[in-house]
Amino acid sequence: MVVLAHVHYPDIWNEFAERLAERMDVPFRLVVTTSTQAAELRRPATSFLQAMDVLPVENRGRDILPFLRALADIGDFDIGLKLHTKKSPQRTDGSAWRAQLYDTLLPPEGGVSDLVARMRADRRIGLVAPDGFSLSVRPWVFVNAEPMTTVMSILGHELVDADLDDAFFAAGSMFWFRKPALAALADPALPSVFEAEEGQLDGTIAHAIERLFAVETRRRGLITTTIGALAASRPDQSSEDLLALARAHADVPNVYFPAPGVSSGGPPASPQSRPRTRLRRLLSMIRTGIRR
Repeated sequence: MVVLAHVHYPDIWNEFAERLAERMDVPFRLVVTTSTQAAELRRPATSFLQAMDVLPVENRGRDILPFLRALADIGDFDIGLKLHTKKSPQRTDGSAWRAQLYDTLLPPEGGVSDLVARMRADRRIGLVAPDGFSLSVRPWVFVNAEPMTTVMSILGHELVDADLDDAFFAAGSMFWFRKPALAALADPALPSVFEAEEGQLDGTIAHAIERLFAVETRRRGLITTTIGALAASRPDQSSEDLLALARAHADVPNVYFPAPGVSSGGPPASPQSRPRTRLRRLLSMIRTGIRR
């Protein structure tokens, strides 16, 4: 398996490396993308690390574009873990959010090997989000409908409202995944549409693809779920039962996301990010290109 990690904040690397060393209990390759050329990144001190590669990238597309570049460059693999040195300086809870994501995605005491074994045993699982951070895409589209439509158009697909059914994205953009679920997003035409970095908080290609990871997984006939739902599942369950588990574990109210379309810990919500009625959401989708 492969861990793909983007390092924009090198001061977080030691925390990151220590967590990998403590929790990874399966052989893995570590591929690090970094926009900080001067960063000295020590290898995690674990015998499970088989190789570590560092790929310099420009500071564009947040952690998303570097991930897509790595996905295109590193060759074949089946199961991967996407991580990054999340800081979210615009939020008051960015560090706590990062720590919880790391803890959930890298469970202790054999949790990682169990998670990987479950993904290997059930090839219907395409993306696994941290518990508490699995959100239905539809109420979180906001101002990202236009860039989402742009991305899917490049991939040769017209984005329609039905694409959002049972698509649960990982808030914070860290998750376990199966490469076939996301391989199409490594399209060489996509990097050209990523905007220059200007501190944008929403509405960019990167924000669009954060949501489209789940949409593309669903389009490939695979299921987006959570670590808790995966642990409660069985390979002999029907796909309908697996989806029911995924739904039950998505959109769970918590301190970060108290309700669909509502987040806490950051700046006050803009008018675009308040919950919409069905009619207003439909009108918005029509205006921005997502058709029913």
